[in-house]
Amino acid sequence: MKWSRAQLLQAENCTIYFDETIDFGPEIFAKMNQIRGLQDVTVSGNVHYDTASERVFADLDIEGVMIVPCSITLEDVEYDFHTKSLEVFSFDKVDDEDVHEVKGDVVELLPVVFQLILMEVPLKVVKKGLKQYPKGDGWEVVKEEDYKKSEKKDIDPRLAKLKEFKVED
Repeated sequence: MKWSRAQLLQAENCTIYFDETIDFGPEIFAKMNQIRGLQDVTVSGNVHYDTASERVFADLDIEGVMIVPCSITLEDVEYDFHTKSLEVFSFDKVDDEDVHEVKGDVVELLPVVFQLILMEVPLKVVKKGLKQYPKGDGWEVVKEEDYKKSEKKDIDPRLAKLKEFKVED
């Protein structure tokens, strides 16, 4: 997913259409905690070179499956994602942070696609059908509803004597 300025100029109407499947190796995710892998990532769209402004406009449609850890058990969970974006690249030096500056004469989409995928990583995912929560020696994970129920039943021992107090008229 790299195109040189010459390739963009030679394309019909300075526009190149693409539909590609991308594989990301496991070494990319070795130091990441929030995502463990990507599968079936498809990037489609087009890149258009505007000769007047010396800018390339990339209309991207990205979808696939990411492998993320379950927030409760830390087991792998497959999470489908889909995102669309319009990215702008400039061959000239720019101060706008929304515009990607092209190094040399080649527009490379892969780093931008990876950043867009990372922005789709959910903050919390729970494995579907999770029935048994993890527990260990002296600790266990409980559902919020169960915690609230037990919280209502438990009386603060410092206030337990007040239950015996009766107001006389």
